[in-house]
Amino acid sequence: MGKRWWVVWITAAVALVAMGCASGPETPRAEFAPASFRIIEHKNSALGGDVPDWTSMDEGALETDDRFEGKYVFRFEETGRNLTGVRTIADNMSAPSEVARMVSTRVRQVFAGAQVGDQDFVETYFENVVRTISETQISGLRKYGDFWIHKEYLNPDGSPGEREYAYYTLYTVDQDIIHELVRRAIDGTEATTEEEQTARERVRQILQDEF
Repeated sequence: MGKRWWVVWITAAVALVAMGCASGPETPRAEFAPASFRIIEHKNSALGGDVPDWTSMDEGALETDDRFEGKYVFRFEETGRNLTGVRTIADNMSAPSEVARMVSTRVRQVFAGAQVGDQDFVETYFENVVRTISETQISGLRKYGDFWIHKEYLNPDGSPGEREYAYYTLYTVDQDIIHELVRRAIDGTEATTEEEQTARERVRQILQDEF
């Protein structure tokens, strides 16, 4: 009798373990979103070339690339249904003015990360520096390259949808030119009172490590 109960308990335990394994949470299956578009043509299609890597790299990654050592890079993208139209917009864009605006944005980001407390006069002086930079035409700007792709968007069911062109341009400028631009903007912004002079030194200290 005792031996039979022992067999029953073993059988029940095995059944419970099996039920527990069967009822446990299932490992979710990996899901991959389908591509939203496909490239149907690009600038190098006729020659069998590839899409340049810089078209999809962000500026931070580009600036750490050996190809752009000692330079700041600025990548622009224009999109539209007509290639001539997007190329015209991009090529007629005032790149120096746009780059100056982007440089002033970088300067603002550096300043925003610094602790300036309630020193309003420092912030006022800094805004004058940023305005000077944004209004400056940058010399030494070089066009590294341009590239276009013609892409076709896909509908949720995978069928072809709308088409558009994307036109990319990449500009470079020596870092020393930008650094000198920032220094001139700091020193060229009038500081007549003692507070303004103190503000100028504070702004210079904040930006000197970056620029």
